[in-house]
Amino acid sequence: MRPETTHFDALHGLRGIAAVLVMLGHFRELTAQHFDLAPSGFLAVDLFFLLSGFVIAHAYDEKFRKGMSFREFAETRIVRLYPLYFAAIGIAMAGVGVSIAMHGLGSYSRLDLFASLAFSLLFLPTPPTLSIVPSVLFPLNGPAWSLFYELVANAFFAALALRLTGRLLIAISGLAFVALALMAWDGMMIGGGAHWHSTIAGPVRIAFSFFLGVYLRRYAPGESRDGNLYMPFLLALCAGLMIFRPATNAQLYDLAMIVLVWPWLVLTASRLRLSGFWRAIALFSGNISYAIYALHTPLTWMVNVLDEFATGTPWNQHGLTFIVVTSILVIAVSTFAHYVYDKNARTLLRHLLSLRRTREEVTQF
Repeated sequence: MRPETTHFDALHGLRGIAAVLVMLGHFRELTAQHFDLAPSGFLAVDLFFLLSGFVIAHAYDEKFRKGMSFREFAETRIVRLYPLYFAAIGIAMAGVGVSIAMHGLGSYSRLDLFASLAFSLLFLPTPPTLSIVPSVLFPLNGPAWSLFYELVANAFFAALALRLTGRLLIAISGLAFVALALMAWDGMMIGGGAHWHSTIAGPVRIAFSFFLGVYLRRYAPGESRDGNLYMPFLLALCAGLMIFRPATNAQLYDLAMIVLVWPWLVLTASRLRLSGFWRAIALFSGNISYAIYALHTPLTWMVNVLDEFATGTPWNQHGLTFIVVTSILVIAVSTFAHYVYDKNARTLLRHLLSLRRTREEVTQF
């Protein structure tokens, strides 16, 4: 086991910059690809998976050794993920309402809309035959596919936490690496997972990165050091690698990023101690990163629909002004959502769960 570290501030910074790059990458679809600001931004998802495994192991290994149950862990993760996810569904449904007001009730099949909402509320992929957007797993919020696979990986981790030895973690990540390499060799898009036609990539990506993250937290040696001088370089490198896209051998680039670069980056950042300005920046960006990731697609969709209504601009013909204004709006809303809505919602949910456990204990007694 590596020396105990109580804070991973630099990892918060990586999560924040990655969330912004994911958002910027999704604007490509709305600008006729004239502004492809982060062509490799989808690789941020693999960084998220790696960070998730690393942080989950750090936060829960000792708790499982002390007897934490699967149910307690599941409740904790749902409380962490669901409030902002629920808010994203609400924003998406508001966008649907505006679209119906503009184009009439015939814009959506009522059955498909109800089914898409029901499956989304259950945090489950919507079957294509019942979806308002049949090509994607989560029609009301496309990026939620990665949250779904993260919950699956979390459940697997919780069920086997005390049995996940170093050898087993290496075996899981090793098999997933072989699958990633074969997909890259065959020319498949190893950055897939959001769409049904590429859904096979989702389980492979989470299996490799999440369980490698658990392994790195438990077994990778290293000593902490002052990181204020390194942090600007790491953030710039993280952003630059997602802004860059090679003209050839893109699959090999993706594979190298997932297998080599992200693990090195996470290990390096985990050993840095931040203070002052850079610690404040890292904590702030990390705190709002989940809100950015969960909310940016429905918020962008809402702005797009309203802009079409106000100016008549086609949904995929926006310019740089749309990107800048929408990005600022997403960051502002995400800041409010984290510090006001999410914190209070999680506090309320934890209180309700505590009351339920108290009632169950009284009943058993």
